[in-house]
Amino acid sequence: MTEILKFLHILTAAVLFVQTATLPSKIHAQRMDKSLYRLWRNPTAEYRMKTWWFFGYERTTDEGIHADIEALHDAGFGGVVYYDQNHAKDPIANGAEKAFSSSWWHHLRYAAEEAKRTGLSFEINISNGYCAGGRWIDPAHAMQRVAYAELYAKGGERFSITLPDITEGKDFLGNIAILAFPAHEDSLFRYFTARYRAAGKGRNGAMQGPISSSKEFSGYGFSPLPCIGTLQASNDSTTWRNVVRLMPMYRSQGGYFVRTTAFPAMRARAWRVMYDDGSFSYEGQTTGALNWWHVGSEAKMNRWEELSALHSDFAEGNNTPAYSAHEVIDPHKVINLTDSITGDTLHCTLPPGKWIILRLAAVTTGARSKHGRPELLGYECDKLSSDAAVLHWNSYVQPILDSLNSSSQRLIAGITMDSHEGGAQNWTPQMMNEFSRRRGYDFSPWLPTLAGYVVESVEKTEQALYDYRQTISDCIRDNYFATFQRLCTERGLSFTAQAIGNALCITGDAISVKQAVEKPQGESWTYQQEGAYDVKDCSSAAHLYGKPIASAEAMTDCEYNNSPADLHRVASIAFSMGAQEFVVCATPHIPFATTTEPYIAGREYAINRSNPQWHDMKPVWLQAARSMVMLRQGKAAPDALVFIGDDVPVKTLTHRLPPGLSDLDWDVCTADALARLHVENNRLITPEGIEYGALLIGKEAHTTQETQQLIDSIRSKGVRVLTSGESIDRPLIIEQGGNSIVHTHRKMEDSDFFYLANKENRPTKVTFRIKGNPKKLTLWSNMTGKRHNIKPSSNGSFSITLSAMETGFITVHNS
Repeated sequence: MTEILKFLHILTAAVLFVQTATLPSKIHAQRMDKSLYRLWRNPTAEYRMKTWWFFGYERTTDEGIHADIEALHDAGFGGVVYYDQNHAKDPIANGAEKAFSSSWWHHLRYAAEEAKRTGLSFEINISNGYCAGGRWIDPAHAMQRVAYAELYAKGGERFSITLPDITEGKDFLGNIAILAFPAHEDSLFRYFTARYRAAGKGRNGAMQGPISSSKEFSGYGFSPLPCIGTLQASNDSTTWRNVVRLMPMYRSQGGYFVRTTAFPAMRARAWRVMYDDGSFSYEGQTTGALNWWHVGSEAKMNRWEELSALHSDFAEGNNTPAYSAHEVIDPHKVINLTDSITGDTLHCTLPPGKWIILRLAAVTTGARSKHGRPELLGYECDKLSSDAAVLHWNSYVQPILDSLNSSSQRLIAGITMDSHEGGAQNWTPQMMNEFSRRRGYDFSPWLPTLAGYVVESVEKTEQALYDYRQTISDCIRDNYFATFQRLCTERGLSFTAQAIGNALCITGDAISVKQAVEKPQGESWTYQQEGAYDVKDCSSAAHLYGKPIASAEAMTDCEYNNSPADLHRVASIAFSMGAQEFVVCATPHIPFATTTEPYIAGREYAINRSNPQWHDMKPVWLQAARSMVMLRQGKAAPDALVFIGDDVPVKTLTHRLPPGLSDLDWDVCTADALARLHVENNRLITPEGIEYGALLIGKEAHTTQETQQLIDSIRSKGVRVLTSGESIDRPLIIEQGGNSIVHTHRKMEDSDFFYLANKENRPTKVTFRIKGNPKKLTLWSNMTGKRHNIKPSSNGSFSITLSAMETGFITVHNS
């Protein structure tokens, strides 16, 4: 009996201990739930929409600023970003004040003070216009590229040669190297080079979304162009044979429109281009789709302009012909003549034989800032140089901070940065040092590859150029975006940046680069009613690199004919792709206190107080704010991670995604992010604790040997590595109404929750089934601001009817 009493005493003590230990945590959870519920019903300013507030189209007025701020505050916005961007042909003629003038400073300060008065956050764009440049950027700190020229020389005696001009109207910044190597003499031709008349929308600038299941590239605004024609060869100018088809050249921002097409070595006495319309072009003529063209004899890489990052396009596999050792450059036979020039004249003696003299030099790309106040426009700064980033900051951002932020008053809370749309860049003054430091070897022997030459072998040349492109992407991340992030952090400012931006017209990794900024941002345009994968790239980067908020430039180019339902739809899809903050693009400053008709500031930025639907849009902003409250709780819970490649340029491409992603919640990654994950319990896990149950390999995902070894290691540790998502369990199964519903999944300590949105402008009955047969579910309706419990059926399914454009959350309680 004594032993029984002792046992009961111990058991009672244990129960009391558990009760007292558990009760506070339950109370805490209940308090947290009530606090979250109150915040969700009435979101504070930090969870509300922001907007880019555009100035500079015409005059600025105090009464207009006051009216703009009052309207935004009353509508439920939480912040503004002051941004001198306009689309006026002549803003000065419209009455726009000059930047840095006394009236400009007055209106900037007044705008910041009005925002503060009403509780709106106030940020500024990093530049006048976009993206980061101005009159203070001299050629030495501007975007640069490699230019080249070739000429033949006879060795055996001393000679002097005037090197050809290679600037093509750009600023000359200095020689990189003057090289000589033996010319290959066999009377064979191996490549065709032409300057194309580009047309259409380039692939790099065409935003991607779930709009096509085609095996070929598809994107918003992209229309495939037909082939230009066929290069033909002849020995008698009578009988012609086809050599190679000439693909179209698409227009891109800041594009470099020269392309080399390599073909198997062949002899011919005459060459022509037969256009598909039946016309002909001969070497030296400027007809048809080509400004000029020529054929050459040296071994060159196919489309080397893309491989060397002069032009940013997505790799489709290299079709360079196989070359024998005697056809390519032997790096041991290359002579560096850089110290033998005076001005543009080369004085030297070469060994006997025929030689190619190759001049490589740095020139500006010509990229300039745009759509800002004209007196401050100038060169875009070097995107690979921290010195150039600091120069830009000190010339534009810091003077504004010095004026508006002081020890007694801080009016500016953060800096934002639009997408890079200034074209490609493949040189910076420190490029050789950057390459050797990052890649572990000297690029000097491979310099001829920057003019397309094959050095040692096709395979080794491919590797050198691959490393070169990776170095460019690393410099964009570490020297450009990370420098701006450091400058913001040192000053206590937030930094939101579209790093690099969907218009990937510069060679980079759209996922990896975002790790450098505190708040990465994607783009989601109003006309893209099925969503844009740029938001997916952004949220994936946030998940993979531990960023607390994935931002989105939202509802871009909303026009006056767009309805609140249109805005609801694109917002719903962006949230389902992982966005947690919306910054509207854009709200123009209206200089009038009252308006009688819709205001157009060069183009229809219709999210403004002159819109007849302005008050009807208020429910859009409230539902979005409630979504942002919840989507910033806990952590993301994606089902799978999709590897999209380790080459650059790279971003999510619709036609390269693996099948079976429907109804899955998935992220995308490149090799950089993959390398920072670890495996535990057969799952891939980030250092911050986000888990993936499977790794999917995208179609045509470029994979180096090192990356493949990493993938093999992940597989060997128990993670499922698949080429389709069909077999992956869905934690939320939509049994009815799936075509109308988008969702995403997040986890908190004691619950799972799913964001749900009816993207259609009609009521939709939806039947769900949640894995695990939960006993208690709660529906939070963003539309009504109310929540109620749902009792699932015995198999875990339940049905709800979502009103037109209604969004909300299903909470699954784990305890």
